[in-house]
Amino acid sequence: MPDETLDPGIIHRIGTGYMASGALYAALDLDIFDTLEGNELDSAEVAKRLKLATPPIERLLVALTALQLVRRERGRYRNTALTSRYLVKSSPSYFGDYYRYQAKLTSYPYFGDLAGYIRDNAGVIGTSWPEIMADPERARVFILGQHSASLGGGRLLARVFDFSPYHTLVDLAGGSGACAIAAAQRNPKLHAIVVDFPNVLKITDEIIAGLGLGDRIRTTPGDIMKDDFPAGDVILISLVLSSYSPDEYVGLLRRAYAKLPSGGAIVIHDFVMNDDKTGPTITALYNLTAIDGTPYSGADIAAMMTKVGFVDPQVKPVIPDYTGMVAARKP
Repeated sequence: MPDETLDPGIIHRIGTGYMASGALYAALDLDIFDTLEGNELDSAEVAKRLKLATPPIERLLVALTALQLVRRERGRYRNTALTSRYLVKSSPSYFGDYYRYQAKLTSYPYFGDLAGYIRDNAGVIGTSWPEIMADPERARVFILGQHSASLGGGRLLARVFDFSPYHTLVDLAGGSGACAIAAAQRNPKLHAIVVDFPNVLKITDEIIAGLGLGDRIRTTPGDIMKDDFPAGDVILISLVLSSYSPDEYVGLLRRAYAKLPSGGAIVIHDFVMNDDKTGPTITALYNLTAIDGTPYSGADIAAMMTKVGFVDPQVKPVIPDYTGMVAARKP
């Protein structure tokens, strides 16, 4: 067994990690990356364009440079290629709104008292999904933020899992519909139904209409843990079940099994741990936001699928070192 490191810097970087998050959120809120896109500006020029004081902008730009989100050369700043692709609003791959809305507003304020939530056996982001989504404004903030990140994950999922043999995708707790949208765009003959809470589907319907997909993607309201949901030949549950207990997980899988025809498929996309549950790091951290669930490995999910009758479970990574997919079929 290798010697463990005694580098205290590891602890310091973890203990002050909130500072880096705060710098990223501030840069997004202040439009720093959009201002720098296509330009090389000094701090005074950035401040002038944003109508802000120069000293705090200079401090932020120096921090962003150290975080490798911008480059500094001869006192002038420009975006890195990574930032231009993912953190500039005009980029097709932009997902900055995930951090501006969901991460900053839904998780960040509460992680400072994580110990208190653990003592109270309470979820960091709320006591239950129905309670969270009952507030229209909170639902809107959560779903808009989630959509920004889920589009990229949905496109990757549509490459990892072949939806082309199927006709009707039922996306349970589908949120903004990002995964259904990505699957439908990649597979022109596929139709989809997104199931979620009414306040969520108000945003989903706006997004689907804006993309001109209303003829192939429709929505239906429902709490997937209590209410009936439509049948299809492939059922998707993305970034949801990690929040639920094993009994609840198996219960929903049983109901999904009953809704599928022979040859139909179940696809779980979630924060999937490795089999010995030592990582990935970001997956383990995201599991801290679960309401009732425990960290699940791909093997755990495959075993639950097999328990209810599914066969041939396949475990594959989707977003590297972040999310995974477990898919199986009904015999």
